[in-house]
Amino acid sequence: MFCSCLGKQAPYSENDSQEDPSEGFGPSKLGVRTTVDEPLSASQAIEVLQAGNRRFVQGDAKAGGFDQRARRALASHGQRPVATVIGCADSRCPVEQLFDARPGDIFVLRNAGNTCTHAEGSMVGSVEYSVAVLETKMILVLGHTGCGAIMGATKLFLERSAQKHIEATCQKDAQETTDQSTEGSESEQKSRSTLLGLLDALVPVAEQACVQLGAGSSTEEIAAHAVKVNVWRTINFLLSYSLIIREKVASGEVELQGAIYNMSSGAVDFLGKSPKQAQLLNYDGHVVPSMGGPVRQVS
Repeated sequence: MFCSCLGKQAPYSENDSQEDPSEGFGPSKLGVRTTVDEPLSASQAIEVLQAGNRRFVQGDAKAGGFDQRARRALASHGQRPVATVIGCADSRCPVEQLFDARPGDIFVLRNAGNTCTHAEGSMVGSVEYSVAVLETKMILVLGHTGCGAIMGATKLFLERSAQKHIEATCQKDAQETTDQSTEGSESEQKSRSTLLGLLDALVPVAEQACVQLGAGSSTEEIAAHAVKVNVWRTINFLLSYSLIIREKVASGEVELQGAIYNMSSGAVDFLGKSPKQAQLLNYDGHVVPSMGGPVRQVS
């Protein structure tokens, strides 16, 4: 059950209307999107996000003005965002700006690598709140080019792969090799950090990208492809472990899509739905692993 302080919204009053509609980011009665407005459909939300990104790329952003009346409207009447976006914490990828949005337009969740790998209960629960209470119909997982978390995970994967190759071809006594492997593992555990844990959890993304590209791919090529693989992985995680999201996607009420932001051009490439969506809608996971749910392979 959601906290009443999150779900409760003040009633709409005619005295509060009618400000000019927000320009280019969906219809609104108070000049900013609040609970007096109807939710946008998934297709409408995507169109609004695409239009906002075009304005951003063209240098024609409209979201700069946000006055006291708009703040009061959001405070008094609550929020009705058009979409939920899971983005990366990278300071070069501010979600609201690259979609030319204002406060109240987008429900944003961000962490390094736009992933649900760690703190997944918080991420998934927040997405569930956005679709169940705020009634957003579009969930967008947004990766970006040049992602540091993905590059770090890729380098970690390649280093471990190289080490495994050396150990496999080394002409030493089997017992000596076993002892050295144990010592190395213990050393890595002693120097382990939370950041290393995050990168370690993203290593399967880099591995999958490497397999898909084939032998001979450079570190940069693997990392670039891994960005897309990681977007699908986060989407698949949401579908696998959230009954609320899965049911709403299955009914057609909500759409779950991926996208990649190009930091050089400013453009967002919308990827559509996960190739595994139909398969994952038949899963039965209800709770994420960190909150006691069963662990399954999500790729």
